[in-house]
Amino acid sequence: MRNSFTGLVDYPTALQLVLACAEKRSDQAENVPLSHSNGRIAAQDVLAVSDRPVADISAMDGYAFAHSAMAAVPAGLRVVGQKVAGDMPSALKMGEAQGILTGARIPPGADCVMAGERMQLDLQTECVRPLHALAEQGANIRRKGEEFTRGTCLIRRGQALDWRHIALLASQNVQHVAVVRPLRIAVVANGAELAADAPDARADSNTPMLAALLASAGAEVETHVVSSDDADQLRAVLCSAWEHSDMLVTTGGISVGDTDNVLDVLKELGAGVLFRGVKIRPGKPLSILEQDGKLAFCLPGNPGASAICALVFLLPYLRSVMGDAHAPVLISGTVDFELAPACDTTHFVPVFCQSDGSGWRISLLPTVGASDIIVLTRANALLRVDPHAPVIAGQTRWVMPLHIN
Repeated sequence: MRNSFTGLVDYPTALQLVLACAEKRSDQAENVPLSHSNGRIAAQDVLAVSDRPVADISAMDGYAFAHSAMAAVPAGLRVVGQKVAGDMPSALKMGEAQGILTGARIPPGADCVMAGERMQLDLQTECVRPLHALAEQGANIRRKGEEFTRGTCLIRRGQALDWRHIALLASQNVQHVAVVRPLRIAVVANGAELAADAPDARADSNTPMLAALLASAGAEVETHVVSSDDADQLRAVLCSAWEHSDMLVTTGGISVGDTDNVLDVLKELGAGVLFRGVKIRPGKPLSILEQDGKLAFCLPGNPGASAICALVFLLPYLRSVMGDAHAPVLISGTVDFELAPACDTTHFVPVFCQSDGSGWRISLLPTVGASDIIVLTRANALLRVDPHAPVIAGQTRWVMPLHIN
Protein backbone atom coordinates (compact mmCIF):
# COMPACT_ATOMS: atom_id res chain seq x y z
CA MET A 1 0.00 0.00 0.00
CA ARG A 2 1.45 3.38 -1.04
CA ASN A 3 2.55 5.86 1.64
CA SER A 4 1.78 3.38 4.40
CA PHE A 5 2.37 4.29 8.03
CA THR A 6 5.42 2.12 8.69
CA GLY A 7 7.60 4.61 10.59
CA LEU A 8 5.30 6.34 13.03
CA VAL A 9 7.02 8.65 15.50
CA ASP A 10 5.80 9.25 19.04
CA TYR A 11 4.32 12.56 20.13
CA PRO A 12 7.37 13.98 21.98
CA THR A 13 9.63 13.19 19.02
CA ALA A 14 7.23 14.73 16.52
CA LEU A 15 6.88 17.92 18.56
CA GLN A 16 10.64 18.17 19.01
CA LEU A 17 11.14 17.89 15.23
CA VAL A 18 8.55 20.60 14.62
CA LEU A 19 10.07 23.01 17.14
CA ALA A 20 13.58 22.36 15.81
CA CYS A 21 12.35 23.56 12.41
CA ALA A 22 10.89 26.67 14.03
CA GLU A 23 14.24 27.55 15.58
CA LYS A 24 15.83 27.65 12.11
CA ARG A 25 13.52 30.42 10.91
CA SER A 26 14.33 34.10 11.34
CA ASP A 27 11.27 36.07 10.41
CA GLN A 28 11.49 39.78 9.80
CA ALA A 29 10.10 42.53 11.98
CA GLU A 30 8.04 45.49 10.89
CA ASN A 31 7.22 48.80 12.54
CA VAL A 32 3.53 49.53 13.03
CA PRO A 33 1.68 52.40 14.68
CA LEU A 34 1.07 51.74 18.36
CA SER A 35 -2.67 51.87 17.70
CA HIS A 36 -2.29 48.90 15.31
CA SER A 37 -0.13 46.77 17.60
CA ASN A 38 -2.87 45.04 19.62
CA GLY A 39 -2.42 41.27 19.40
CA ARG A 40 1.00 41.52 17.72
CA ILE A 41 4.25 40.05 19.04
CA ALA A 42 7.01 42.43 20.13
CA ALA A 43 10.10 41.89 17.97
CA GLN A 44 12.54 43.45 20.44
CA ASP A 45 12.85 44.67 23.99
CA VAL A 46 11.42 48.13 24.64
CA LEU A 47 13.17 50.26 27.29
CA ALA A 48 11.77 53.23 29.19
CA VAL A 49 13.05 56.55 27.89
CA SER A 50 12.04 58.47 31.02
CA ASP A 51 11.20 57.95 34.66
CA ARG A 52 7.57 57.41 35.65
CA PRO A 53 6.56 59.70 37.18
CA VAL A 54 8.99 62.15 35.61
CA ALA A 55 8.95 64.21 38.81
CA ASP A 56 7.43 64.15 42.29
CA ILE A 57 3.69 64.64 41.72
CA SER A 58 0.53 64.88 43.77
CA ALA A 59 -1.51 61.73 44.29
CA MET A 60 -4.74 63.69 44.89
CA ASP A 61 -6.53 67.01 44.67
CA GLY A 62 -5.78 69.19 47.68
CA TYR A 63 -3.03 71.39 49.07
CA ALA A 64 0.76 71.13 49.00
CA PHE A 65 2.86 72.62 51.77
CA ALA A 66 5.94 72.24 53.94
CA HIS A 67 5.10 69.83 56.74
CA SER A 68 7.21 71.63 59.35
CA ALA A 69 5.65 75.00 58.46
CA MET A 70 2.09 73.68 58.79
CA ALA A 71 2.93 72.02 62.12
CA ALA A 72 4.33 75.31 63.46
CA VAL A 73 1.36 77.56 62.55
CA PRO A 74 -1.99 76.42 64.05
CA ALA A 75 -3.87 79.11 62.08
CA GLY A 76 -2.64 77.57 58.83
CA LEU A 77 -0.69 78.70 55.78
CA ARG A 78 -1.70 81.26 53.16
CA VAL A 79 -2.80 79.70 49.86
CA VAL A 80 -1.03 81.09 46.80
CA GLY A 81 -2.73 79.87 43.65
CA GLN A 82 -3.29 76.38 42.30
CA LYS A 83 -1.27 74.12 40.02
CA VAL A 84 -2.59 71.49 37.62
CA ALA A 85 -0.91 68.66 35.73
CA GLY A 86 1.22 70.21 33.01
CA ASP A 87 2.17 73.33 34.99
CA MET A 88 5.73 74.02 36.11
CA PRO A 89 5.40 75.25 39.71
CA SER A 90 7.47 77.94 41.35
CA ALA A 91 9.00 77.45 44.80
CA LEU A 92 6.86 77.99 47.86
CA LYS A 93 7.93 80.76 50.22
CA MET A 94 7.92 80.42 53.98
CA GLY A 95 4.36 80.33 55.30
CA GLU A 96 2.74 79.47 51.96
CA ALA A 97 0.62 76.55 50.74
CA GLN A 98 -0.57 75.89 47.24
CA GLY A 99 -3.68 74.32 45.78
CA ILE A 100 -2.76 71.30 43.73
CA LEU A 101 -4.59 68.81 41.50
CA THR A 102 -3.84 65.14 40.92
CA GLY A 103 -0.76 64.65 38.74
CA ALA A 104 0.60 68.16 39.17
CA ARG A 105 4.27 68.56 40.10
CA ILE A 106 5.05 69.16 43.75
CA PRO A 107 6.32 72.75 44.12
CA PRO A 108 9.85 73.12 45.49
CA GLY A 109 9.65 73.62 49.24
CA ALA A 110 6.61 71.38 49.70
CA ASP A 111 6.90 67.90 51.19
CA CYS A 112 3.31 67.01 52.05
CA VAL A 113 -0.08 66.92 50.32
CA MET A 114 -3.46 66.65 52.00
CA ALA A 115 -6.82 66.11 50.31
CA GLY A 116 -9.02 69.16 49.99
CA GLU A 117 -11.84 67.59 52.00
CA ARG A 118 -9.46 67.09 54.94
CA MET A 119 -8.51 70.75 55.02
CA GLN A 120 -10.31 73.92 56.17
CA LEU A 121 -9.92 77.11 54.14
CA ASP A 122 -10.53 80.44 55.88
CA LEU A 123 -11.94 82.67 53.13
CA GLN A 124 -11.08 85.87 55.03
CA THR A 125 -7.43 85.10 55.74
CA GLU A 126 -7.00 82.77 52.72
CA CYS A 127 -5.22 80.38 55.03
CA VAL A 128 -5.68 76.64 55.01
CA ARG A 129 -5.15 74.16 57.86
CA PRO A 130 -6.01 70.50 58.57
CA LEU A 131 -9.52 69.83 59.79
CA HIS A 132 -8.17 67.18 62.14
CA ALA A 133 -4.76 65.52 62.28
CA LEU A 134 -1.86 66.67 60.15
CA ALA A 135 -0.74 64.04 57.65
CA GLU A 136 2.76 62.62 57.87
CA GLN A 137 5.63 64.27 56.07
CA GLY A 138 5.79 62.96 52.49
CA ALA A 139 2.13 61.92 52.47
CA ASN A 140 0.24 61.66 49.18
CA ILE A 141 3.26 62.34 46.99
CA ARG A 142 4.16 60.01 44.14
CA ARG A 143 7.93 60.06 43.93
CA LYS A 144 9.92 60.48 40.73
CA GLY A 145 10.64 57.07 39.18
CA GLU A 146 8.71 55.12 41.83
CA GLU A 147 6.91 53.11 39.14
CA PHE A 148 9.97 52.66 36.93
CA THR A 149 13.10 54.53 35.93
CA ARG A 150 14.68 55.35 32.59
CA GLY A 151 16.24 52.25 31.06
CA THR A 152 13.83 49.80 32.68
CA CYS A 153 12.75 47.05 30.28
CA LEU A 154 9.04 47.61 29.77
CA ILE A 155 8.32 45.01 27.08
CA ARG A 156 10.30 41.84 26.47
CA ARG A 157 10.87 40.45 23.01
CA GLY A 158 8.21 37.81 22.35
CA GLN A 159 5.50 39.51 24.40
CA ALA A 160 2.04 39.36 22.86
CA LEU A 161 0.83 42.94 23.10
CA ASP A 162 -2.59 43.84 24.43
CA TRP A 163 -4.31 46.90 25.92
CA ARG A 164 -2.08 46.82 29.01
CA HIS A 165 1.15 47.03 27.06
CA ILE A 166 -0.28 49.66 24.71
CA ALA A 167 -1.08 51.86 27.72
CA LEU A 168 2.45 51.38 29.06
CA LEU A 169 4.09 52.26 25.74
CA ALA A 170 1.80 55.23 25.23
CA SER A 171 2.89 56.56 28.64
CA GLN A 172 6.38 56.80 27.14
CA ASN A 173 5.13 58.59 24.02
CA VAL A 174 5.91 55.57 21.85
CA GLN A 175 4.35 56.15 18.43
CA HIS A 176 5.51 53.02 16.59
CA VAL A 177 6.55 49.59 17.80
CA ALA A 178 8.60 46.82 16.18
CA VAL A 179 6.53 43.64 15.87
CA VAL A 180 7.07 40.27 14.25
CA ARG A 181 5.70 40.10 10.73
CA PRO A 182 2.71 37.74 10.66
CA LEU A 183 3.32 34.35 9.12
CA ARG A 184 1.48 33.92 5.83
CA ILE A 185 -0.26 30.56 5.82
CA ALA A 186 -2.11 28.87 2.97
CA VAL A 187 -4.77 26.38 4.07
CA VAL A 188 -5.81 23.90 1.37
CA ALA A 189 -8.68 21.41 1.66
CA ASN A 190 -9.20 18.76 -0.98
CA GLY A 191 -11.63 16.02 -1.91
CA ALA A 192 -14.34 15.37 -4.49
CA GLU A 193 -16.95 15.32 -1.74
CA LEU A 194 -16.43 19.08 -1.30
CA ALA A 195 -17.85 19.85 -4.74
CA ALA A 196 -21.28 21.47 -4.54
CA ASP A 197 -22.62 19.15 -7.25
CA ALA A 198 -21.14 15.94 -5.83
CA PRO A 199 -23.72 13.15 -5.50
CA ASP A 200 -22.94 13.00 -1.78
CA ALA A 201 -21.63 16.53 -1.22
CA ARG A 202 -20.12 17.41 2.15
CA ALA A 203 -19.66 20.82 3.70
CA ASP A 204 -16.09 22.01 4.22
CA SER A 205 -15.72 22.85 7.91
CA ASN A 206 -11.96 22.44 8.11
CA THR A 207 -10.72 25.45 6.16
CA PRO A 208 -12.87 28.02 8.02
CA MET A 209 -12.04 26.33 11.32
CA LEU A 210 -8.30 26.33 10.70
CA ALA A 211 -8.33 29.83 9.22
CA ALA A 212 -10.04 31.18 12.34
CA LEU A 213 -7.70 29.31 14.68
CA LEU A 214 -4.54 30.44 12.90
CA ALA A 215 -5.73 34.03 12.50
CA SER A 216 -6.42 34.13 16.22
CA ALA A 217 -2.77 33.23 16.74
CA GLY A 218 -1.68 36.20 14.65
CA ALA A 219 -1.20 34.61 11.22
CA GLU A 220 -2.38 35.92 7.85
CA VAL A 221 -4.40 33.12 6.27
CA GLU A 222 -5.55 32.35 2.74
CA THR A 223 -7.84 29.39 2.10
CA HIS A 224 -8.19 27.18 -0.99
CA VAL A 225 -10.52 24.30 -1.73
CA VAL A 226 -9.72 21.68 -4.38
CA SER A 227 -13.12 20.06 -4.80
CA SER A 228 -11.92 17.03 -6.73
CA ASP A 229 -9.63 14.02 -6.41
CA ASP A 230 -7.64 15.03 -9.47
CA ALA A 231 -3.91 15.08 -8.69
CA ASP A 232 -3.14 17.66 -11.40
CA GLN A 233 -5.65 20.15 -10.00
CA LEU A 234 -4.25 19.58 -6.53
CA ARG A 235 -0.69 20.05 -7.78
CA ALA A 236 -1.50 23.41 -9.39
CA VAL A 237 -3.11 24.78 -6.24
CA LEU A 238 -0.44 23.47 -3.87
CA CYS A 239 2.38 24.78 -6.07
CA SER A 240 0.92 28.29 -6.17
CA ALA A 241 -0.11 28.31 -2.52
CA TRP A 242 3.28 27.23 -1.28
CA GLU A 243 5.10 29.71 -3.51
CA HIS A 244 3.11 32.66 -2.13
CA SER A 245 3.09 31.71 1.56
CA ASP A 246 5.46 31.03 4.43
CA MET A 247 3.77 27.79 5.37
CA LEU A 248 1.30 25.33 3.93
CA VAL A 249 -1.48 23.52 5.78
CA THR A 250 -3.47 20.83 4.03
CA THR A 251 -6.48 18.98 5.32
CA GLY A 252 -7.62 15.66 3.92
CA GLY A 253 -6.03 13.44 1.28
CA ILE A 254 -3.18 12.33 3.54
CA SER A 255 -4.05 8.71 4.32
CA VAL A 256 -3.39 5.61 2.17
CA GLY A 257 -6.42 5.53 -0.14
CA ASP A 258 -6.35 5.72 -3.93
CA THR A 259 -7.54 9.33 -3.86
CA ASP A 260 -5.14 10.48 -1.11
CA ASN A 261 -2.80 12.48 -3.31
CA VAL A 262 -1.36 15.15 -1.03
CA LEU A 263 1.82 13.36 0.01
CA ASP A 264 2.73 12.28 -3.54
CA VAL A 265 2.09 15.73 -4.98
CA LEU A 266 4.19 17.48 -2.35
CA LYS A 267 7.03 15.03 -2.96
CA GLU A 268 6.79 15.76 -6.68
CA LEU A 269 7.11 19.45 -5.85
CA GLY A 270 10.42 18.71 -4.14
CA ALA A 271 9.38 18.41 -0.49
CA GLY A 272 11.09 15.99 1.86
CA VAL A 273 9.25 14.11 4.60
CA LEU A 274 10.03 15.23 8.13
CA PHE A 275 7.83 12.49 9.52
CA ARG A 276 4.96 10.35 8.24
CA GLY A 277 2.34 9.68 10.88
CA VAL A 278 2.36 10.15 14.66
CA LYS A 279 1.41 7.82 17.49
CA ILE A 280 -1.47 10.00 18.67
CA ARG A 281 -5.22 9.61 18.81
CA PRO A 282 -6.94 11.25 17.09
CA GLY A 283 -4.62 12.44 14.33
CA LYS A 284 -2.41 9.49 13.43
CA PRO A 285 -2.14 10.42 9.70
CA LEU A 286 -0.54 13.80 10.48
CA SER A 287 2.52 14.20 8.28
CA ILE A 288 4.94 17.09 7.91
CA LEU A 289 7.08 17.84 4.90
CA GLU A 290 9.73 20.50 4.33
CA GLN A 291 11.18 22.36 1.38
CA ASP A 292 13.67 25.23 1.53
CA GLY A 293 12.81 25.99 5.14
CA LYS A 294 9.06 25.99 4.54
CA LEU A 295 6.91 23.40 6.25
CA ALA A 296 3.76 21.71 5.02
CA PHE A 297 1.51 20.48 7.81
CA CYS A 298 -0.67 17.76 6.32
CA LEU A 299 -3.62 17.29 8.66
CA PRO A 300 -6.25 14.56 8.59
CA GLY A 301 -9.59 15.29 6.96
CA ASN A 302 -11.68 14.39 9.99
CA PRO A 303 -12.52 17.74 11.62
CA GLY A 304 -11.91 16.70 15.22
CA ALA A 305 -8.55 15.16 14.39
CA SER A 306 -7.61 18.15 12.25
CA ALA A 307 -8.40 20.56 15.09
CA ILE A 308 -6.42 18.62 17.67
CA CYS A 309 -3.39 18.30 15.38
CA ALA A 310 -3.54 22.07 14.86
CA LEU A 311 -3.73 22.71 18.59
CA VAL A 312 -0.85 20.45 19.62
CA PHE A 313 1.52 20.89 16.66
CA LEU A 314 0.63 23.85 14.48
CA LEU A 315 0.13 26.40 17.25
CA PRO A 316 3.37 25.57 19.11
CA TYR A 317 5.25 25.94 15.82
CA LEU A 318 3.50 29.20 15.04
CA ARG A 319 4.17 30.62 18.50
CA SER A 320 7.83 29.70 18.27
CA VAL A 321 8.34 31.13 14.80
CA MET A 322 6.56 34.38 15.65
CA GLY A 323 8.60 34.79 18.82
CA ASP A 324 5.76 34.44 21.30
CA ALA A 325 7.67 33.70 24.50
CA HIS A 326 4.65 32.59 26.50
CA ALA A 327 3.72 28.92 26.60
CA PRO A 328 0.04 28.08 26.97
CA VAL A 329 -1.20 28.18 30.54
CA LEU A 330 -2.07 24.76 31.96
CA ILE A 331 -4.53 24.28 34.79
CA SER A 332 -4.74 21.38 37.21
CA GLY A 333 -7.78 19.61 38.55
CA THR A 334 -9.13 16.31 39.80
CA VAL A 335 -10.42 13.85 37.19
CA ASP A 336 -13.70 12.05 37.85
CA PHE A 337 -13.31 9.34 35.20
CA GLU A 338 -11.00 6.55 34.10
CA LEU A 339 -9.33 6.02 30.73
CA ALA A 340 -6.78 3.43 29.63
CA PRO A 341 -4.68 4.61 26.64
CA ALA A 342 -3.30 2.33 23.98
CA CYS A 343 0.15 1.15 25.06
CA ASP A 344 2.10 3.16 22.45
CA THR A 345 -0.30 6.05 21.76
CA THR A 346 -0.70 9.54 23.22
CA HIS A 347 -4.36 10.47 23.50
CA PHE A 348 -5.74 14.01 23.42
CA VAL A 349 -9.11 14.02 25.10
CA PRO A 350 -11.67 16.87 25.08
CA VAL A 351 -12.81 17.45 28.67
CA PHE A 352 -14.95 19.84 30.65
CA CYS A 353 -13.53 21.62 33.70
CA GLN A 354 -15.73 23.20 36.34
CA SER A 355 -15.12 24.48 39.83
CA ASP A 356 -16.50 22.33 42.63
CA GLY A 357 -15.67 24.75 45.41
CA SER A 358 -12.33 23.20 46.33
CA GLY A 359 -10.70 23.27 42.89
CA TRP A 360 -11.32 22.15 39.32
CA ARG A 361 -13.13 18.93 38.49
CA ILE A 362 -12.23 17.44 35.09
CA SER A 363 -14.97 15.42 33.39
CA LEU A 364 -14.95 13.31 30.25
CA LEU A 365 -17.31 14.27 27.45
CA PRO A 366 -19.08 11.80 25.16
CA THR A 367 -17.63 11.81 21.66
CA VAL A 368 -18.03 9.85 18.44
CA GLY A 369 -14.31 10.06 17.65
CA ALA A 370 -12.05 11.80 15.14
CA SER A 371 -14.90 13.30 13.10
CA ASP A 372 -16.56 14.93 16.13
CA ILE A 373 -16.66 18.73 16.08
CA ILE A 374 -19.58 19.44 18.40
CA VAL A 375 -17.61 17.97 21.31
CA LEU A 376 -15.06 20.79 20.89
CA THR A 377 -17.81 23.35 21.49
CA ARG A 378 -18.80 21.57 24.69
CA ALA A 379 -15.25 21.04 25.92
CA ASN A 380 -13.22 23.81 27.53
CA ALA A 381 -9.91 21.97 27.80
CA LEU A 382 -7.78 19.23 26.29
CA LEU A 383 -6.29 16.44 28.41
CA ARG A 384 -3.09 14.73 27.24
CA VAL A 385 -2.90 11.07 28.22
CA ASP A 386 0.51 9.52 27.60
CA PRO A 387 1.14 5.83 26.95
CA HIS A 388 1.40 3.72 30.10
CA ALA A 389 -0.21 6.55 32.12
CA PRO A 390 -3.88 5.59 32.51
CA VAL A 391 -6.31 8.11 33.93
CA ILE A 392 -7.61 7.06 37.35
CA ALA A 393 -10.51 8.79 39.06
CA GLY A 394 -9.28 11.07 41.83
CA GLN A 395 -5.94 11.81 40.17
CA THR A 396 -4.66 15.35 39.74
CA ARG A 397 -4.12 16.06 36.05
CA TRP A 398 -3.03 19.10 34.02
CA VAL A 399 -5.11 20.24 31.06
CA MET A 400 -4.71 22.80 28.29
CA PRO A 401 -7.60 25.30 28.08
CA LEU A 402 -9.13 25.45 24.62
CA HIS A 403 -7.89 28.87 23.74
CA ILE A 404 -4.51 29.94 22.35
CA ASN A 405 -3.35 32.59 24.76
